[in-house]
Amino acid sequence: MVTSEIELPDTWAYGAGVLHGGWLLETLAEAALEHTEHPHPLAVSAHYVAAPRVGTGTLDVEVLREGRSVSSLRTRLSQEGRPKVEALLTCGRLPDSSTTPFLLDTAPPVLPPREQCVRNTMPEGMPRNGITEQLDVLLDPATASWTTGSFGGSTEVRAWIRAVDGREPDPLQLLTVADALPPVSFDLGIPGWVPTIELTVLVRAVPAPGWLRVTHRARLVHGGWLDEECEVWDSEDHLVVQARQLAAYREPAQEQS
Repeated sequence: MVTSEIELPDTWAYGAGVLHGGWLLETLAEAALEHTEHPHPLAVSAHYVAAPRVGTGTLDVEVLREGRSVSSLRTRLSQEGRPKVEALLTCGRLPDSSTTPFLLDTAPPVLPPREQCVRNTMPEGMPRNGITEQLDVLLDPATASWTTGSFGGSTEVRAWIRAVDGREPDPLQLLTVADALPPVSFDLGIPGWVPTIELTVLVRAVPAPGWLRVTHRARLVHGGWLDEECEVWDSEDHLVVQARQLAAYREPAQEQS
C-alpha cells in the first residue's frame, strides 16, 4: 500500500465546502492509475462514507492484482484519520469510440439544439457551485421545469456537457461527468442536497472530441433513497459511460389538511 498526502482545492466545491462526488472519483482514479501499467479506468465503484472537505487529505492506494489485461486496485481518501471515500477500480485498455459494438441495445438521447437549452447556473444569492464553474451544462428544457419555478414531474434529466476550459473529454473526465447533472429529484418538487452514497461508473470507450450528451433517470424514489442511472454519449453517437448511483433525499413535508 502506498500512502500520500493530497490537497483538495475548492475548485469543485459547493455549499459549505462540500466536494463533488464525481470529481472525487476522478481524483482517486487518477492517483490509482499511477500504480498500474494499464492506462484506463474500466469500472470504478465508490462508497462515500462521509463528505470530504476542502483541505489536506490522505490517500492510500493498494494494488490488489496486476494482470496482463486488467489490474485491480483499492483506494481510500481519509481526513483527520477518518475514512471519507472508499473505491475499487478495475483498469485496462479501452477501445476507441469508433470501434463498432458487437451489441448496442440503447440509443443516444435526442436533445434540442444547444442554443435552445437552459444553462445550469446558481441563482444570485445562492451558495456557489463548482460544477457550474467548471462545466458548461446545457439542460433540456423538457427535463428542467424547476428552473422556471414549476415542477414537471420528470424523473429524467438530459443535457449537453463540456469543460469550460476547453479540455476535450477523456476517460478520467468521464468519471466526473457521470455525476454532473442536477439531481433527478428537482423536477419532482424535492429540493435540497442529494448526497451520493454509492456510485459505480463503467467507462466503455475513449470518447471522441466535442460535446457530450448525458442522461440521468430514476427508477425508484422511495423512503428517502433514490437511484440515478446515467448514460454518456460522445459527439459521434458512441455510448462511452454507463453509471448507477444510490443517493439520499429529504422527504418533502406533507401539508396538513
